[in-house]
Amino acid sequence: MDTEIVTERLRLRRSRPEDLEAMHALASDWEVVKQTATWPWPPDRAFTATRAKPMSPKSGMAGPVFAGRELVGMIGVTAADTGAELGYMFARAHWGRGFATEIGRALVAHAFATFDWRSITACVFDENPGSARVLEKLGFSETGRCSGPSAAQGRALPMRTFRRTRG
Repeated sequence: MDTEIVTERLRLRRSRPEDLEAMHALASDWEVVKQTATWPWPPDRAFTATRAKPMSPKSGMAGPVFAGRELVGMIGVTAADTGAELGYMFARAHWGRGFATEIGRALVAHAFATFDWRSITACVFDENPGSARVLEKLGFSETGRCSGPSAAQGRALPMRTFRRTRG
């Protein structure tokens, strides 16, 4: 399935092996990956290569986000034990431009229209209030606090948890 989600300024599609270099460049910025749960530091090309493979359509929708021909970030909603999880990262040069909100809104709508998930969850590190604001703009509500891993930082960090339910 070659799903694409297109908004006014952006295009999301499933990852492809030829995305490796651009994805690795994104994952080579400490300020970006330190806010993610799973991306390692220092950057690991073999790890990036695993993310440059297309996700099974049965597992969700995730991949690179493009503005024109430029890869500006990555976003995805993937199946989880309790429904689905939303995750994203965008290149620092594109922070504050509304890209995460714009493509996130389209992706969440696509996920609820395509899958029978009752809810989508997301977590953000306390030190990332901008990401929390994105989730609030996407209609997520804060549901609590927890501690979660940061592969890049090599430790668990305090997090805020969010959920958006269908409808």
